[in-house]
Amino acid sequence: MDDAYLVIFKEPKAGSNIVLVPLETLISLYAMCYMKCSSIALKLVLKAQEGEVPFEVHLPKCSFEVVAELQVPVAVQDCVLPALLVCSPIGSVCVAGLSAVLRQIVKAEECIHPSLNFLLGFREGCLSACAESSLWTKFCEVDVPKATKEYMLKVESSVTDEFILPADLARFERHMEQPLRIHNIQKQRQDFAKGVANLGNFQEGFTFCSEITSATANPKAQELQHRFAESHTLTLADIILFPCIYIIFESAKEIPLQNHVPLVKQWLERMLCQNNVEESAKIIIMKSMPYVDYKLCSLPHVPYQSLYKSDPKRYKPRARLFTKQDEIEASLKLVSEMGVTADWSMKPFGADMECDWSLVPLDAHPLGGSLPVSRSERKQQQLENLVKAVLKVAKPGKTIVDFCSGSGHLGIVLAYFLPLCRIILLDNKDESLRRARDRVNRLGLSNITVYQCNLDYYKGEFDIGVSLHACGVATDLVIQRCLEQGAVFICCPCCYGGLSDNHIVTYPRSMLFKNSPMTVREYLVIGHSADQTHGEDNSKTEQGKQCMGIIDMDRCIQAKENGYEVYLSKLVPETCTPKNNLLVGLPEAFTL
Repeated sequence: MDDAYLVIFKEPKAGSNIVLVPLETLISLYAMCYMKCSSIALKLVLKAQEGEVPFEVHLPKCSFEVVAELQVPVAVQDCVLPALLVCSPIGSVCVAGLSAVLRQIVKAEECIHPSLNFLLGFREGCLSACAESSLWTKFCEVDVPKATKEYMLKVESSVTDEFILPADLARFERHMEQPLRIHNIQKQRQDFAKGVANLGNFQEGFTFCSEITSATANPKAQELQHRFAESHTLTLADIILFPCIYIIFESAKEIPLQNHVPLVKQWLERMLCQNNVEESAKIIIMKSMPYVDYKLCSLPHVPYQSLYKSDPKRYKPRARLFTKQDEIEASLKLVSEMGVTADWSMKPFGADMECDWSLVPLDAHPLGGSLPVSRSERKQQQLENLVKAVLKVAKPGKTIVDFCSGSGHLGIVLAYFLPLCRIILLDNKDESLRRARDRVNRLGLSNITVYQCNLDYYKGEFDIGVSLHACGVATDLVIQRCLEQGAVFICCPCCYGGLSDNHIVTYPRSMLFKNSPMTVREYLVIGHSADQTHGEDNSKTEQGKQCMGIIDMDRCIQAKENGYEVYLSKLVPETCTPKNNLLVGLPEAFTL
């Protein structure tokens, strides 16, 4: 049985099932109640409130255990809760983050309630992307919970006669106004045209109410509108959003919110029609929450666009970033005037170290990692550069995190060469980590811990952070995490064209670049050009390499501004990958 660890602020009194919890715990308990969980052991971790907004809930009718923070397993202590400790024959994994935890619970409960598979949506893609790269996951997992907490604080403290609704409620309303934009839209249209409201999800306890009154239009011509948040059918996204929206509406009963957000109101009413939704909402104790009693109410203005990245209203073709040569040259000129150049004369950091692949067993070798033979040689060359760099700085007892580890190509080799170090494999992809755990199990390695989460949900201490081809912004998240921790970073970046601001990092990275005349657009033009490394015969390749160097120099300068000694070089041989820059940063107090 898997263990779910949720935070509570106050232990229930004897004979009572009422507890004080943060919103993330409330959402998790609601989802578990809705799914009628029976395969999860509930562990309630008692923590200090520390400025968090508290919510009162009735605990679901299930067994639970209240534990102190120090009683929690180390792997869970290193995560932001909620977290799920999953045990299996191929090894355990700690899952952290609201979306990841609830996705994993759905998969566990499917064995008992097969009808729950609809919650993960088409090809189980619902909320599978991390919040740093997915606008929709960020909205469900970060924005709406944050807005709900701010809303409750505002209701308690506001002294004005006018109440301004949360901007994210307005964003949700605008989203619901737009047509569906989903991968299986054609099938959804066909099912809608046939009048099939429940789309096969008819098993007891999880059916939909039928709302379709007419479906005679041509399905190809018909634009499907949102019945639910992400799709034409209910998904896990609705289950996460529901408690937040429900709390806002219930606390504002005296205000006719349907005049301001009619589609969100319809969505809420539709949700309450679904089996077990309203019943599960009874765990939320509304009488303990403040109520809105204002004469005036207004909705903030937000753009008329959906929360899909593919919405043309969000990304108009003319506003897209294309790498026109004149823009690239103008951006490169600005960098030249700043005096920023990359020096490629340095050998890769750690090039003097030994890495004997003949000692590596097959399951720790690229050949044993499900890679085609044509790629395994180049992958071995890439790994060797990073392994040598780690071997140069690693000491017994140190903790090394392989960020964006995938199936563990780098981390498993490090664990084999460094048996006295603790190696952490961290990724948000379930299938990749399953393959990694399988390899770790076959090798019998005892110095590896596996985490399935976004890297910002890992809060444990570590000494060295490594990443091989962490895509786009992920490399900067890794470096930022290492700078905060005072840890060594060893990174080979990738996907420079994917750089964009998120709720954790913004661009440019260094103060030197931020304070320069360069605009964000000009910076991103360089990033897009950096991906144009198409081979030695392509005229854009040299320019692409130059742009790669500029983005990585910005990263190195940021580290220098934080007291780091940095090394920027090329992997050897350079042909092992077009994205072949190696960034190494040593904190000021570090000694080789």
